[in-house]
Amino acid sequence: MADRRRLLAALALAALGAGRARAQGALPPIRVPSLRSLRAGIDIEDTATAYRDVTDAPGGMAPQVGELIAEGLGVTLDLVPTTAASGVDDLRAGRFDLLLNAPPLSIEVARQILYADPYAALDLVLVAPRLLPLASLAALRGRRVAVQAGRAQYLLPSRVPVDQMDVLPLPDLRALAGALLDRGAQAAIVTSPIATRIVALHPALEVKLSLGTVWLAPACRFGDHDLLRTVNTLLYIARQDGTLQQLHQAFYERPLPRPPYF
Repeated sequence: MADRRRLLAALALAALGAGRARAQGALPPIRVPSLRSLRAGIDIEDTATAYRDVTDAPGGMAPQVGELIAEGLGVTLDLVPTTAASGVDDLRAGRFDLLLNAPPLSIEVARQILYADPYAALDLVLVAPRLLPLASLAALRGRRVAVQAGRAQYLLPSRVPVDQMDVLPLPDLRALAGALLDRGAQAAIVTSPIATRIVALHPALEVKLSLGTVWLAPACRFGDHDLLRTVNTLLYIARQDGTLQQLHQAFYERPLPRPPYF
């Protein structure tokens, strides 16, 4: 499944590259005078929006959105590695200008950074063994529930009764699947691409419940309003000309919904 998604993405990117080249020839870049290059923070350790490809280079939707924004600004893209745990702090400290895969939209993080418009929409879902009945969130009370440390974990307080569960943060897909298979955890809360990969690799597991939509967006520091307005303008253009929709379909095999106002 993951190989098929990456093949679809590669085909879509080839077509998009030609389209972007034509667009760049027709439209002048939108300049932000303070920027000579776009330093973009990115967590590429197998997240829902970024990963390392077969050449060990950044792959996924977030790097493509970074390239799209840099092209629209008329500057080079400089990807700066960060992590889910340190990304917001690194952005606020000035290690980069833009955090490409910021934590999912939440009230808590919105108090610390300026979210741009979303470029991806995924589901937050519950994965568990097929034989385990979990018909509602109430069934999670008292159970050990694994989450991917950092990302899904940010959203838990507003989605599930975390005070009534034993939450087990784990670093990656392999650890999550292992915890479910060896019964170290009875369920796992992950984004839909991670869930798809887990159940494809392990047929004894299945998606039990959807906990709602997770909106993913770039983010700027407080005060960087010129950059924020420009990023939003470029994302708007990419939605209007179909670029974001094609990328979303290629990477996630699902349409990009109408984004919320933020």
